[in-house]
Amino acid sequence: MLSGTNHSNGKWRALMDNGSLSQFGCYLRTRWINPRRIRFWVLVLVLVYTLLGFLGLPWLVEYFAVKTAREDFGRELRIEAVHSNPYTLTLQIDGAVLDDKGDRQLLAWKQLFVDLSWSSIVNMAWTLETIRLEGPVIQEERFASGETRLSRLFTGSSDKGAEEEPESSGKASEEEESGSLPALRIDDLRVEGGILRFADNLEGGAGAEGDQTNQVTLALQEFGLSMDQFSLQEGARFPISMGGQLAGGGELAFDGTLQILPSFALQGEAGIDELALVQAEPYLRQSAAVRIDSGALNLSGKIRTEAEEPFAFRGSAGIDALSIGDGSDDDALIGWQSLRTEQLDLRVGDSQLDTAPITVDGLSGRVVINEDRTTNFGQLMVENRSPDAKEEGDDTESEEDADPFGITIEGIELTEGSLKFADNSLPLPFATSIHTLNGQISTLSTSSAQAAEVNLEGQVADYGLARIGGTIHAWDPMRETDLGLTFRNLQIPEYSPYTVQFAGRKIAGGTMDLDLDYVVKDRQLDGSNNLVLHDLKLGEKMASSDAMDLPLDLAIALLKDSDGVIDLDLPVSGNVGEPDFDFGQVIRQALNKTLTSVVQAPFRFLASLVGADSEDLGRVEFPAGRGDLTPPQRERVAKLREALNERPELILELAGPFNPSTDGPSLQQGKAVGALEQRLAEADREVTDPSLTAASSQDAVETLFTTHYPDTDLETVRARFTGAQDESSEEDGFDVLSYRNHLAERVVAAQSVTDADLKALADARAEAVREALVDEGVENSISADRVRLLEAAEVDSGEGEPVTMEVGVAAG
Repeated sequence: MLSGTNHSNGKWRALMDNGSLSQFGCYLRTRWINPRRIRFWVLVLVLVYTLLGFLGLPWLVEYFAVKTAREDFGRELRIEAVHSNPYTLTLQIDGAVLDDKGDRQLLAWKQLFVDLSWSSIVNMAWTLETIRLEGPVIQEERFASGETRLSRLFTGSSDKGAEEEPESSGKASEEEESGSLPALRIDDLRVEGGILRFADNLEGGAGAEGDQTNQVTLALQEFGLSMDQFSLQEGARFPISMGGQLAGGGELAFDGTLQILPSFALQGEAGIDELALVQAEPYLRQSAAVRIDSGALNLSGKIRTEAEEPFAFRGSAGIDALSIGDGSDDDALIGWQSLRTEQLDLRVGDSQLDTAPITVDGLSGRVVINEDRTTNFGQLMVENRSPDAKEEGDDTESEEDADPFGITIEGIELTEGSLKFADNSLPLPFATSIHTLNGQISTLSTSSAQAAEVNLEGQVADYGLARIGGTIHAWDPMRETDLGLTFRNLQIPEYSPYTVQFAGRKIAGGTMDLDLDYVVKDRQLDGSNNLVLHDLKLGEKMASSDAMDLPLDLAIALLKDSDGVIDLDLPVSGNVGEPDFDFGQVIRQALNKTLTSVVQAPFRFLASLVGADSEDLGRVEFPAGRGDLTPPQRERVAKLREALNERPELILELAGPFNPSTDGPSLQQGKAVGALEQRLAEADREVTDPSLTAASSQDAVETLFTTHYPDTDLETVRARFTGAQDESSEEDGFDVLSYRNHLAERVVAAQSVTDADLKALADARAEAVREALVDEGVENSISADRVRLLEAAEVDSGEGEPVTMEVGVAAG
């Protein structure tokens, strides 16, 4: 073999040495450029290309893919089969599965088909006619630390490279940053029947204890994606369409354009159809202890995301059949039948949300005050259990630095709403409802100082009416609010729990109208409440530690007019910004002040009804020893009678007054005159106006004197008044006038006045007032059963002062 080779070489050199080029060309034609030899080599090349393309390339692809997954990512990759066609430049990988740590499947697909275009060779760019991915499955998971399985996959690879070759890795990074992506074009990209599963491990939240986590699983099924004319050229936009169904309910769809370079940009038509909000409950429970019983989100519009705008959406939105509960019972905490807006404009880059008018149909809510006076809404918030939570100062700083999100809502329209209210903190549990709630709220805007106008109307219980009108700054109600609440025909017995708490009494009957006007300016409340009660009837007493110590029956009798109406004005004020401000306590204090002033000064209140002197209406004055009414006192009693006609449930209590020191002498005087009259009558002497000091009755008075003083001689008495009448007179004489006065005084002094006499005078005085009140001869007399005569009462009158009756009032 060697000798043959040498021989050939020798011939070659001989030919070259002779310089015969013609012979050399002949040699080539006969030995190497023979057509039969070319066909052979072409056949060999084709055979090698075919073997490598059909057999070698699949093996190489599988080998390097498995090796890269194991060595660079520390993961196991399994491939069922790889097929390639060197003539059509297609590659197909079937049944690929990439496992994460812990034998957890991370990525998988049924079939990946890639069709490389021959033009890639000419254009010097990767040009793919078709990429088709069937049945892909991605199972991502976010851990409590914040990292995900996919991010951990690439982070782990980078860390490994950094440890082994830190210097070369730095150079590679620099080259990667300075370099550009390879030219790539895909004419047709399709993903069919995909499944995207996402597991999220949430920390804490409602129902979690300590560091316990809640895992949420979301799945997007039947995911499909199609892109045409995909390109990595700068500024190239290409159509993209994708969609899928959530396992928990709802469909997602997008149809638009995508740009990769120089920056990511996506825009087009997007839609969410009947997305079940129940799937969002675990995230909501991170901040509130609630459950989502039902609700479906619908969105339709255009979305846009690019370098200048992280995310923007413009279109219509709605939430149907929402029901959010708190777990206490089956009733919804808040919800509605439908919520709609025809235009929603969200711009994250501008921190702005604008909406057209929002229509809310069938709004429902439930407010409950618990036994410990907390509310069901107040108990919903979940405390932040994160150990890495910022300190209060840091939170404040971040909130100040962050741009506020602007919100403008062109209006809210409510139809057929309802609200349930229950108060279990009262001695009697209380509940009521407002239904058929309709009305409007005008534009709400965080960027405007203009307050929103409110106009709502609803039905309370069966026959009550509620209206709410005025203005309110929705984003800061303590800065500026001017609201008027009007309630009509409320059944008062339903509000017995509140009267039990305030007054220790139930309500047996009646209706109530309320006009509540609240004005808040810079956190200062200045309000007025007008309370009108119709035919109020008190019921049984009940124990309550917070009840006011007031005679409520009397207060009501004083306040209720002839039509059975009680009209109260209750001003309220206070700084709502104070930590200890309690609106209920403010109302209670206003009511207590009003009732106390009425009960403690009832005649001042009655006098105000008829324009009388408030200090004198409840006082009737009598001269000493007399039981008749003088003209001024008759006028006073007439005013009192007029006031009583304004308050038909009041009863007057008359205790006839007497004062022994004032009335005693007058009674003695009267008794003495009475004795004189009797003496004169026995002597058949008629005297029109008998007088103890008159000359005509001197003998009768002398008889009375000797009767009372039998041991005293009249002559001796006469002698005391006989003598010089004055210093200038020398003539002795008898002072008859002084004598008669002395006899009269002694006769009067001899009269005895008993307690019975004093009480009889007192009763006569009370009867005189009663008769003046019930006198049927006057137009506005009152019925006799509204005047109650009490036992006589001794009073203390100053010297020379009249004896005064203090009239009492009581509830009928």
